[in-house]
Amino acid sequence: MDVTEAVLNSAIRLMVPLLLAALGELIAQRAGVMNIGLEGMMTAGAFMAYVAATLAWGLPVAVVVAAFAGALIALMMAVGAVWLRGNAILVGFALFVLVPGLANFLYVQSGWLDATPSLKTITIPVLSDIPVIGSPLFAQNLFYYLAILAAIGAWFLFARTRTGIVVTAVGHDPGAAQRRGSDSRRVQTYALIACGLLAGLGGAALSLGATGAYAPNIVGGRGLIVIAIVILGRWTVSGAVAGALLIALLDALKLRIAQGSDIPVQLLGALPWVVVILMLVVSARMRSNAPRTLTQ
Repeated sequence: MDVTEAVLNSAIRLMVPLLLAALGELIAQRAGVMNIGLEGMMTAGAFMAYVAATLAWGLPVAVVVAAFAGALIALMMAVGAVWLRGNAILVGFALFVLVPGLANFLYVQSGWLDATPSLKTITIPVLSDIPVIGSPLFAQNLFYYLAILAAIGAWFLFARTRTGIVVTAVGHDPGAAQRRGSDSRRVQTYALIACGLLAGLGGAALSLGATGAYAPNIVGGRGLIVIAIVILGRWTVSGAVAGALLIALLDALKLRIAQGSDIPVQLLGALPWVVVILMLVVSARMRSNAPRTLTQ
């Protein structure tokens, strides 16, 4: 495997957790909810998937448990921010701090230090033999293909279904959507639960797929990066895919550069954040199609 192929392979592996969570955040924000609690949802999914894998419950159970854990945290967000009308930023920030702290506590108390079983690589014949891009794009684990299906599903939701239109309408004007027969609080609740499901899967893709283990603070701020990805992607599925791939590519290059240079790892670790800040500055000057509820 040459250098380019190795970097692409790492980038795709690192992209999957970001993309799954970004698609979930996209749905929540299109419904008008800024989900700062995404970090907690990803952490819940990562931890519960690790627990299921460590207890040898099997990959299907681990996936379901991770999705359910993320959805449960999302339901807490919905109760606090949507039904009780709490400040969405403050409710999300509470989950941002509480869930990773609780997961870290339970991890330390459990005493588990085991790596998770390696995931089976699903290879697509012929296509996986294409030079350079064959292995990165057509020989990956289950979470990669789930991310592709989720991206297609999200695109179809917003481009071809009435449900997608209703979600977008609620994000722009909940009152008008309510007058047309759509319960805005119910729509936002379902959007947050969908976000939690995908974020939980993203966390599982991180602990079972990208790293193969759980560690305290494993998400490491990716929830905030995902929120930036959705904003930079102009609240579109294609933008979310492109943004997740860009950040993952920077992460993969960071790891490659760190192996062959004297540049401090801490400095390289700031690279994705620097790029996100620069892109946010540029995007602020562009015409925005943000859901209007987010700006209120």
